[in-house]
Amino acid sequence: PILSWFNIRRLRSVGVSPCAAPVQQAMQRMLERLQVKRRVDVLASSLITSPIVVGCFRSVILLPTHFITTTPISQLEAILAHELAHVRRYDYVVNLLQTLIETLFFYHPAVWWISHRLRIERENCCDDMVVNVLGDKLEYGRALLAVEEFRTSSAHNSLLALGAKSGSLLARIKRLVAPAQHEMPRSGTYIG
Repeated sequence: PILSWFNIRRLRSVGVSPCAAPVQQAMQRMLERLQVKRRVDVLASSLITSPIVVGCFRSVILLPTHFITTTPISQLEAILAHELAHVRRYDYVVNLLQTLIETLFFYHPAVWWISHRLRIERENCCDDMVVNVLGDKLEYGRALLAVEEFRTSSAHNSLLALGAKSGSLLARIKRLVAPAQHEMPRSGTYIG
């Protein structure tokens, strides 16, 4: 975790540059739509392979430089909304605590199973927030697919960063686009 923390500090300062005006404008729109009151910056990074949010008090969303130039603005908005959902939910605090528990109880398989489930549910919650704000499941699914396609070209791994690489992409997209499964009413006899 200490090495991961140093790597994240490095990501905030090395190989980063300001994003173009359309990305900054998209960021402002998503900050307003998600009602995030704190300051969150967005930067282009040449060192990452998927969008991530770093920082507890001064959060920064890092987007891969080439990803910004090849992705439609509607999909960039969806990805920015997802990362801002992590900020709004204070997921970085949960992730920090989760990493601490994993470090202390690294030998316990139940801790790793629970931790894995928490990461999946954290991504699902953020996905749901994005769909509620943007209202377009298919475009968001396309945005997730674009991130995965870009990410598979190379790999970068960090325990403390919250990124779009977490969770099973196929399961996330299926969950988003599948029709809502409502609980069937229980069968019983009505006595009136």
